[in-house]
Amino acid sequence: MTRARAVTSTRRRCAAALAFSALVRIASARTDIPWDGVYFGGHVGDALGSTCNSWALTGGVLTPEVASDFNHQDCAKNGTLVGGLQFGENFQSGRLVWGVDADLEYSRAKTLTQSLKYSGAIPPPPGIYTFSSKQSPSAFAVIGPRIGYGGDTWLPFLRAGAVIAIGSHDSTLFYTPIGATKPSTSFDGGATFSTIGWVSAAGFELGLNGAWSITAEYLHANLGRGPTSKMNCSGSASTCAAFSGITLESGHEAYSANIILIGVTYWFGYW
Repeated sequence: MTRARAVTSTRRRCAAALAFSALVRIASARTDIPWDGVYFGGHVGDALGSTCNSWALTGGVLTPEVASDFNHQDCAKNGTLVGGLQFGENFQSGRLVWGVDADLEYSRAKTLTQSLKYSGAIPPPPGIYTFSSKQSPSAFAVIGPRIGYGGDTWLPFLRAGAVIAIGSHDSTLFYTPIGATKPSTSFDGGATFSTIGWVSAAGFELGLNGAWSITAEYLHANLGRGPTSKMNCSGSASTCAAFSGITLESGHEAYSANIILIGVTYWFGYW
C-alpha cells in the first residue's frame, strides 16, 4: 500500500469513527433529563366561551312600560378558532419536572349586536337603538407555573396561572334618529369582562424523534365580570337634550372559556 493510500484509508476510518460517535450521541441524547431546558412552539385549537350581558335605559322620566321595552339580556355560548405561540423553561430532577410557561393566543373576537326600532312614547326619542358588546377577547396571554411527571418520551403535566385579555372589550349603545344614516349620540356601557383572570390546565406531551414533541392540552380560562355601569349621553348638548334624565345601565357576567389546543414544540437544549 502506498503512503497516499494509507493516509486516505486513515482519514476514512477517522471519519467513520466520528460519524459513529455522533450517532451514538444522538441515540442516547438527554435520556436522563429529556424534558429539561428552554422550549418554543406553536399550536391551534378551539375555544368555547360563554358570558351574559344586559342593558337597559333607566331614569325617572321613563314610564314603566317604556323602561320594559329597553330592558334586554343576552347569554351566549360561542366557539372560535384560536392559534398562538408557546414558550418557557423546564427543570427536571429525576421524574419531577417543573417550570414556567407562557402562551400568546389570537382568536376572532365575537361581538353581540342588538337593534331596537322604537316609535313609542317620548321620552326617549323615536329611532333605532343599537347595542354592541364584545363577547370574547381578540387575544389573550397566559402565564404561570407548570409541573409534570417526566417519562422517557412522554410528559403529563398540570399548570395554572393568570390570563390577560388583549384588545377592546367595551359595550356601547348607539342612537340613530329616524331618517338618519348614522348615529348621532351614544352611551358607553363599559367593559364587558375584566382584563385579568385565572386559568387552569392539564396536558400531555409526547416526544418525537429528535428535539421535537407534540402536545395536547385542555385549559379553562375565566375573566371576571366587567363593572356594572351607568352612563349618560355622549354627544353635543343639542342632540343629548332629548335624553335628559336618561342613563344607560349595563351589566356583565364573567367570561369563561374551555379551550382545547394541539401543538408542536422544539426543545433548544435537547442536544
